[in-house]
Amino acid sequence: MKVSYMSTRGVEYARAYADYFSVPENKRLFYYDTAGVDCTNFISQCVWAAYGGWMPGMDGKTIARNKERMNAHLGMVPFVWYGSSYYVGSNKWCRVMEFYAFSISPKGSGPMAAPLFEGTWETLDPSILKEGDVLQLVVKSYVPTRFGHSLYITQAGNTLSEVLVCCHSYDRLDGPLTEFSSFPAEYTRLRVLRFTEADLNF
Repeated sequence: MKVSYMSTRGVEYARAYADYFSVPENKRLFYYDTAGVDCTNFISQCVWAAYGGWMPGMDGKTIARNKERMNAHLGMVPFVWYGSSYYVGSNKWCRVMEFYAFSISPKGSGPMAAPLFEGTWETLDPSILKEGDVLQLVVKSYVPTRFGHSLYITQAGNTLSEVLVCCHSYDRLDGPLTEFSSFPAEYTRLRVLRFTEADLNF
């Protein structure tokens, strides 16, 4: 069915689960990769939430409902784009490049995004960024030849210091984008995805 992308829902989820280890174990939903490669697993969760997969609330009844929705792959694409409480999920769910390619590709079911920007920090106009956008970075010390990290924008702004992000690897809750843009030799390029209405499994 066609569903809207509700950025406010994605932001609410991102803030609830960004600082993962502060969340009580009985309120956690998805698997967290403690090896430090959890960034896109978390981003897919935020996108899934924004499409209505996640029901807001941290009480026991709502947590139980969300676990049921997650295990039933509601709002996901079974066998293709899905997360899990036991492992990081499918490649298109948890890997930077595969997530990007799947999100922008034409398809019958799955998240739909348009590339908004690709370039350097110097050529980015921060005011184009909106809540719910996904930002991906080339990390020179990680893999200098391709994009290797993902962030979820939780607050828009006119300057890089006003734009806030949540992410995993390492966990950040509403960190200013300047935590990345201040190190252009390390985070050498960036690109932005903006999500729109999509067909998903509900």
